[in-house]
Amino acid sequence: MNILITGGAGFIGVSLALKLLSKNFNVTVLDNLSRQIHGDDPTNSPLFIQIKDKVNFIRGDVRDTNDIENAIKHQDIIVHLASETGTGQSMYEIKRYVDVNVNCTAKLLDVVANTENKVKKIVIASSRSIYGEGKYKDNNGNVFYPEIRTEEQLKKGVFDPQHNGA
Repeated sequence: MNILITGGAGFIGVSLALKLLSKNFNVTVLDNLSRQIHGDDPTNSPLFIQIKDKVNFIRGDVRDTNDIENAIKHQDIIVHLASETGTGQSMYEIKRYVDVNVNCTAKLLDVVANTENKVKKIVIASSRSIYGEGKYKDNNGNVFYPEIRTEEQLKKGVFDPQHNGA
């Protein structure tokens, strides 16, 4: 089975690509090797090196229709992870973040829906910065709705959901 990972040279994409390779899937990665993630010499970044020569790598942009059309050829599944990272920056570079994080998803779906291809499934990832952390059950089956972590908790490295003043 052929699987395309957009944004596949990022932290989650690399981990997923390596796992899929270990399960004998054919993996293609479409990534622009963003300087923010990969530094000044992106082809030598620690993330990229982990997948280099192991996946079919396409250096391209999810905002470019031709890059998308090229990448989806022969793919059965698409895992769409491509995005701009950095919540703080997104507040001041709004057009760029919307273009990459929203419009590129629409463009990807449009290309898949309106071109001949063999894509059977698309997995679209998001993050808690979009949908929040939501409710969860503790070990006793009690339901909780996590509150925002305090600055003190973050400084101490407390990232797990907290309840009852914990």
